Amino acid sequence: MSEQTREKIFQGVLSLAQQGVPMYEVKVQAIATAAGLGKGTLYEYFSSKEEILAATMLWCMDRELNALEEQLAACASFEEQLESSQCFVVKMLLERGSSYRVIAAALTAPQAAQELPDAARQPLEQRKERLTALIQQVIDTGRREGRVSPASSDEYCHYVLKAALLSVCAAQSCEGEAGLNRSGAYVRAMICKALA
Repeated sequence: MSEQTREKIFQGVLSLAQQGVPMYEVKVQAIATAAGLGKGTLYEYFSSKEEILAATMLWCMDRELNALEEQLAACASFEEQLESSQCFVVKMLLERGSSYRVIAAALTAPQAAQELPDAARQPLEQRKERLTALIQQVIDTGRREGRVSPASSDEYCHYVLKAALLSVCAAQSCEGEAGLNRSGAYVRAMICKALA
């Protein structure tokens, strides 16, 4: 499959997601139309809608993980990495068309998770491991700077980071953009205090 055709298909799925179309209801013809391709072209590369959605999910995750990797590499300090991670989580969870939102929409229907093609299950686990490695990178930076206590286990540090970063999204949903801006600094301070 040409990379250009794949991207057209994936962009078509994202376009539908951004329009609020529930992924479990979407038809292959709608994806083809949104991608500017014929329905038959999609079936040349994928055997089902579920395969298209799974491939789109993995493509989106790769794009977002690549972006986070680049952001973290550009950060000089633990504090900067925390802020960058925070922005990433907010974007992933709140922006329409983000991979998380596409995944959530695709898995909203009953039994949708069971319909995920087996070929996508292992790659999905690999992306989760990659995200875990990026979180570990932030923790390691904090340890090198003396901001993370050597007595804190990696498991504890991962839990603190994940829970605190997700709380930013809760603040945004409760208080809007102002709550998000206000809570960001508090959450980073909370992480630093919990890991010191």
